[in-house]
Amino acid sequence: MKFCRLGDGRTISYREQGQGPVVVMLHGWGMSSSVFLPLMQNLSDSFRILAPDLPGHGHSEPGSGYDLPQLAADMEEWLGIIGITDSYLLGWSLGGMVALELLEHLGGRLKKLILISTSPCFVQRDTWKSGQPATQLKVLGRQFSRDSQAALHDFFARQFAGEDLDDHEILNLRHALLDSSPPPTKAAALGGLDTLGRSDLRRRCWPRVPALVIHGACDAIIPVDAGRYLSRHLPDARWVELEHVGHAPFVTRTGQCAALFKDFLA
Repeated sequence: MKFCRLGDGRTISYREQGQGPVVVMLHGWGMSSSVFLPLMQNLSDSFRILAPDLPGHGHSEPGSGYDLPQLAADMEEWLGIIGITDSYLLGWSLGGMVALELLEHLGGRLKKLILISTSPCFVQRDTWKSGQPATQLKVLGRQFSRDSQAALHDFFARQFAGEDLDDHEILNLRHALLDSSPPPTKAAALGGLDTLGRSDLRRRCWPRVPALVIHGACDAIIPVDAGRYLSRHLPDARWVELEHVGHAPFVTRTGQCAALFKDFLA
């Protein structure tokens, strides 16, 4: 782990591995940069990987706010302080929404974008059915407030719904990728759920940046139609749908995803 102090004194922790063009990886709700460890190992022969813990997650100190503009501003400041001028950006789930917010912040400094299991609008609305019911977020918030560890473990297991993994395999993944880092603070977790419930990026006009949009066909967290929507509305996007895969394809299909990423970023 490395650490960077922001202008207001807060510390952002991040992992760094490899040499070459910079790829920044942003994790999802309730997780940390440790979820990317297998993927980083697969890509570090070709790229310099930087994977931060979002504020209040992992080893990063709590944020001053957890809405998308604030999270994006923190990530932009972190990149500036460590001297990153040009990069590729990869975002997963909530991290993908932060990446979409960063598109306007980074401008020409962002060369290509990879979105994994990302939605422009996480909850269902009158004109949007490709999301979770709003009540589901409220239930998850109550579960987290009552027993944060159990809530995170249940949410982690849901990410592999529809895949051919038994309980023992999911437990091993959980130990390696979730339990190996500190859990999010209560404020960060509940703030992230609030952000997921309120954010709606469908009316954005995104700049033309080459994008790769990847989604598992069995995703039980974010319906695959949400990913299809992004692939149609981003100005320059390529769509990849992975059969028999859930919410975290880079975990259960690490080699396949790494090959897709290398081909796209080449």
